[in-house]
Amino acid sequence: MTSPPAAHTEEQGETLLVQDVPGRGKGIVAVRSVKKGEFLFSEPPLFTLPPSPTNSNILGALSKCTREQQRQYFTLANSYGKQLLPALAIWETNFLLLGNGNSAKIIPQPAQDLAGIFLLASRFNSSCTPNVSKSWDELRSVMVFRTLRDIAEGEELCFNYCDVLETQQERRRVLSSEFGFDCACPACCLQGDDAAESDRRRISVLRLFDEVGRCGNEPTLGIRKIKLALQMLKEESLIHYEASFCYDAFQFCVLVSDFVNAKAWIRKAWEVSCITSGPDSNAARMFKVYWANPRSHTLAAVLPKTTLSGPD
Repeated sequence: MTSPPAAHTEEQGETLLVQDVPGRGKGIVAVRSVKKGEFLFSEPPLFTLPPSPTNSNILGALSKCTREQQRQYFTLANSYGKQLLPALAIWETNFLLLGNGNSAKIIPQPAQDLAGIFLLASRFNSSCTPNVSKSWDELRSVMVFRTLRDIAEGEELCFNYCDVLETQQERRRVLSSEFGFDCACPACCLQGDDAAESDRRRISVLRLFDEVGRCGNEPTLGIRKIKLALQMLKEESLIHYEASFCYDAFQFCVLVSDFVNAKAWIRKAWEVSCITSGPDSNAARMFKVYWANPRSHTLAAVLPKTTLSGPD
């Protein structure tokens, strides 16, 4: 019987450990300090299916796995109890879409039509201020996990289960109803004015995604909105949305033939994408091409020439 290769990391045993985390079940913890943007591991899916399979679909996929893999599958978290049949309940609790779930779409993600089970990655707990990114490597058919900031020895590694640009109340509602726990991450433990200010920033960033998209004929306004969004993302420690905004700023600059600032913005987008998805990711490769030759973009010189501004 052919089985998927195990999760790969150059130093997995020396970098992370699956262990019991008080009040959170199993979790993944760093066993050494880890630098921002460092590769943690890549993992192929145990199996893939459309995001809404039947219990029979799941059992059929499991029948092609080894007995040990089947055993491991049925040890994964089940947030649905007896509301669903066990195989389906575990799928609904643990599946990941095969695409980049960290950021707005920069390039097409056809794999989003499929989802997969990842035995090791299923041990990540959730945080609304995540310190781990996940990105699907289409060429190698693996999910890649990297750090979003410096990690201390003994610190738990987490990605986000829900849309972190929603309010605290909405995030906690989704996590409670879909995953069966009350989120106690730092962002969800904020109270009073601090919680209100965090909500304001996150909702504002979500709104700015839409507003920036409508600034095609007003690049100066678009750049101002992007800088505002980037400042709020920094205050919320949400690096994994930065590349999308920086790419938008690059496009505003090439629209008006401001290629000096265009190169500064696309370099920043490349730097962020190297952290979130790695230098070999599709996004990072595309950004590097435009960094070398911003004039190759299809929007170059569409509007009258003017000078905008680069990253702060």
